[in-house]
Amino acid sequence: MNKFLPRLGWALLALLVLLLVAVVAARVLFAQYLHSEAFRRSLGDAAARGLHASRADFAPLDFDGSLVFGRSFQADRDDGGGFSTIEADQLRAAFDWHGLLHHTVQIDELSIQRLDVEPPPGGFAANPGSLPGAPENPAPVAGWHKDWAVDLRKAVINDASWHWSDDPAGGITGTALELTPRGQDAWSIEAQGGVVRQAGWPALDLESASMRWQSPTLFINSSSLRNGDSRMTVTGSVETRQSVDLQVRVEGADIQPFLTPDWRQRLTGRLTGQAEVQALLGGDAGGPHALTVSGSASLADGELTALPILDQIGLFTQTERFRRLELSTASADFKRTPDRLEVSNLIVESEGLIRVEGGCTVQNGNIDGTFQVGITPSTLQWIPGSEDDVFVASRGGYRWTTVRLTGPAAHPVDDLTPRLVAAAGKGVIQGVQGVEGTVKKAAEGALDMLLH
Repeated sequence: MNKFLPRLGWALLALLVLLLVAVVAARVLFAQYLHSEAFRRSLGDAAARGLHASRADFAPLDFDGSLVFGRSFQADRDDGGGFSTIEADQLRAAFDWHGLLHHTVQIDELSIQRLDVEPPPGGFAANPGSLPGAPENPAPVAGWHKDWAVDLRKAVINDASWHWSDDPAGGITGTALELTPRGQDAWSIEAQGGVVRQAGWPALDLESASMRWQSPTLFINSSSLRNGDSRMTVTGSVETRQSVDLQVRVEGADIQPFLTPDWRQRLTGRLTGQAEVQALLGGDAGGPHALTVSGSASLADGELTALPILDQIGLFTQTERFRRLELSTASADFKRTPDRLEVSNLIVESEGLIRVEGGCTVQNGNIDGTFQVGITPSTLQWIPGSEDDVFVASRGGYRWTTVRLTGPAAHPVDDLTPRLVAAAGKGVIQGVQGVEGTVKKAAEGALDMLLH
């Protein structure tokens, strides 16, 4: 017995030494595996599955305890959905290594210095299913590591850029994002800063946005944007491959960026209004169809100038105010579809001078409108016969008549001109016999100068 105890002690000591060696060897082998190409491929394939990408690669990684650092990451997608490439720089991740035992890359927090997302070829307009989301039939990932998964608990991106068209003007750049999972296929997204650009629109600074992704829908709970002194808010939802339903409100926006070039020198003012934007996705060429924009708008500090007709009216009526028409009121309701524009409840007024009320439709390049036009009696005194035969109604300090406007929208024809010509001729020659032709010709010439 006495001889057996020392042998047992030596056996236990040997066992402890072997266990220690095994632990050290396991740690060495584990560290070697973490730095191996196989582990990096496993991470890449797990990221590819999570992003539904055809390929995803990490640059060589550095480890410091539970922290992992990476210089760059790139993913490609070739199924036309979501993105074409994702590039990220300066990655830092806090890992929970216990997840590796279950083939899960558990990341408690991921921070990225710069992230750039490029759209699929042709942009989202050419890819009806290209908004963020999984493809209907994601490509399988081959290899023994196909069962690896990514469990990301939180992501912080300091400088994110997302382009939604091939045109560099379409996208958001320089925004900071924080993404937090909220259950199965659900994330909360907070955005701060950055610039939103879209061709044909002024650049907008993003102040903040709060969103929620619940596959397959992105909900915009709130967002605030600005351009100089103007403000814009957007709420609503975008459902992948299905529809867009947004509510937009604009306050104090310069109207000139929304005008055609020939009107930018003629109309100024600050636009305030609200609109609902609705569309179905997946139309012709993959873009949105059944697009409807409806709402109301008003113009503050509006001014019309450099219009030939205003100059002629000012000359004919000896009223300088027509040359630079200050609008005291300008508002309307509108509804725009792909092939039709409806304007209703239109009110345009230069107080004490002229007021226009009514509405119109524009379809296939042609306008059809009916308006009530009111002009002050002091202005009409320069147009003979106008108060007796044309502007016969009196309301609110104006004399009124109904005007029809039809024909090509660029060069419409009104029914007011011939009535004024007839009234002027009648007023001038009334009671004067034998000179009707000469006087009427002079009146027609004056009205032609006034109205054209």
